[in-house]
Amino acid sequence: MDINRLNEFIVLATHLNYSKAANQLFLTQPALSRHIHDLEQTLGARLFIRDTHNVHLTSVGQLFYHEAREIVDHYNHALELVKEATSSASGQVSIGFLGAAVQPFLSRFIPEFSAEHPQIKLSFSCDNLDVLTKRLNEDQIDLGFVTHVDSSFFSGLQSETLLKDRLVAVFSPDNPLASKDQLYLKELSGVPGITFSRQSNPITYEFHQQLFKKANTKYNIVQEVPNIETALFFVSINKGFFIIPSHLEFMIEDLSLVPLADEECNISLNLLWKKNNPNPSLPVFRKAFMSYMQNAKSRDSE
Repeated sequence: MDINRLNEFIVLATHLNYSKAANQLFLTQPALSRHIHDLEQTLGARLFIRDTHNVHLTSVGQLFYHEAREIVDHYNHALELVKEATSSASGQVSIGFLGAAVQPFLSRFIPEFSAEHPQIKLSFSCDNLDVLTKRLNEDQIDLGFVTHVDSSFFSGLQSETLLKDRLVAVFSPDNPLASKDQLYLKELSGVPGITFSRQSNPITYEFHQQLFKKANTKYNIVQEVPNIETALFFVSINKGFFIIPSHLEFMIEDLSLVPLADEECNISLNLLWKKNNPNPSLPVFRKAFMSYMQNAKSRDSE
């Protein structure tokens, strides 16, 4: 059934005047009469009673009027949804991420998103945390996947938590602490440790320093490194332990992970973007990713 015929019926049923209805619809009266007659033929029922002076709805016409209004309202709402989706469906989203921190999520999600939204081009850059947040604030990227360790650093930015995570200590299997079920930071006092350098990752460097300070124990740093790959190499040759979030365990081979039991030894992985970012493709990507993560959590809980 032609939606235009339904709309013409609604206009005529509202005015109960062929002349006014035809004018509103930019039709001639004979054309409108013909369309209404065709609609009645399709339905197999008379919708209007017309005499020389008046137009009235039949009882069937009154019933059909309410149903037709709902159909047209739903149709118009659907058009608005499609319009909204397609208006933001072309464009670009620039994404910053912390290397391995989101690799498992992005590698599975991006192909799905690109297949569903082929007109949205995605660009990626891999940065450390301070550079990534700086680029967000300076509008160089639209979205960041970050490890959340200090909310004050993200002031002026919107944040949505993807998951909460426990920190773990990575040891060589030869290390005496590698067989522990869990460790408190005080048990790592004086134990040789490996950390990111202040220059390469100042936020994580400071976060780890504060963890040991709050635990009133000594963080015995024997090696500073520029990236996680270098850190894991030094762990593998038993130069010390290294602290990572547990969701990065996919990077670990032939090394031992021991959860850190202190209450402060947890972080969250967050989606970060600048308030009032005008990019219409940004909410499309963000909502799709959050939906993907929610579905993934549901599958994992089954």
